[in-house]
Amino acid sequence: MRTFAAKRTGTVPAQPPKRRAFSLLELMVVVSIIGLLAAISVPAIKGMSQGKALSSGHQQLHDDLNRARQEALRLRSTVYVVFTPTNVWGSFSALQQRVNEMVSVSGTAPERFREQALRTFTNIALGTYHGYALLVEREVGAQPGRAHPKYLGPGWQTLPDGVIFSPRLLLETPALQIGDRENHLIHSLPVRDFSFPIAEFPGDLLPAVPMRFIAFGPDGRLAVDEMNLVWRANGRNDLTLPPLSELTVGVAQGSVFIARLAAAPGQDLGPLDPSVPPDVIETPRDNATNNRVVISSLTGRSKILKAVLP
Repeated sequence: MRTFAAKRTGTVPAQPPKRRAFSLLELMVVVSIIGLLAAISVPAIKGMSQGKALSSGHQQLHDDLNRARQEALRLRSTVYVVFTPTNVWGSFSALQQRVNEMVSVSGTAPERFREQALRTFTNIALGTYHGYALLVEREVGAQPGRAHPKYLGPGWQTLPDGVIFSPRLLLETPALQIGDRENHLIHSLPVRDFSFPIAEFPGDLLPAVPMRFIAFGPDGRLAVDEMNLVWRANGRNDLTLPPLSELTVGVAQGSVFIARLAAAPGQDLGPLDPSVPPDVIETPRDNATNNRVVISSLTGRSKILKAVLP
């Protein structure tokens, strides 16, 4: 019997292509590129966020200054934009003593007033360098000889996170030199005692608190005479506003550090330490010069001062 071998055609069945994996070196290169892109983009995104917050704070200050002017016209009374004291706790002992007298001795206030006063003071202390309020001491028709201070609108407000008032507004600054006012240099605001209203209790029953302020008169103009009187009384004749001048204020990027006492067991944060003044850092220094608002003494209107690039 003859057998015949199958004829070979010379073709081999197709095999699936082999997949080549990434080498360790290639993976390291990719990871390095991703890390480099992240290092470049994250600061840029953070800077954009900070710039947006600063712009919002700048606009907020401008809007509320104009609102204070409008309220002065509406109420036909002087309206003050008051700023949180740099160390409001300096007045705490006097407040505490007065509250104890009202609650425990004279009985003119209920027990809840003690906690309310402490809470209000604490909230204001946390707003150092970025808290402010619109305050009116007396309205048309009020009883003569007695102040009835009250906050307007939402009460105490704060600038956006990471935005502060220029420390030059709230601290003592060097004497103004020739040309400083024309160049819109930011300087110390006047400071005087204001009654401290808390909820339903009249402010004239409580100790006064020294606060920096901007005043708008019943005619909507800056209350230049009152502000100049306070500056002169504090020995700052160089800061007085001449006729047809402008007052410059500003906001800046910065941080405020407030000291706290040790926390009690079971608490995350301790109470504020009234013995340590808050510490403020403006980053970068004097960056409020690019975020200024100018108030006309003649009209009381404010406008945003655009930064002039060199």
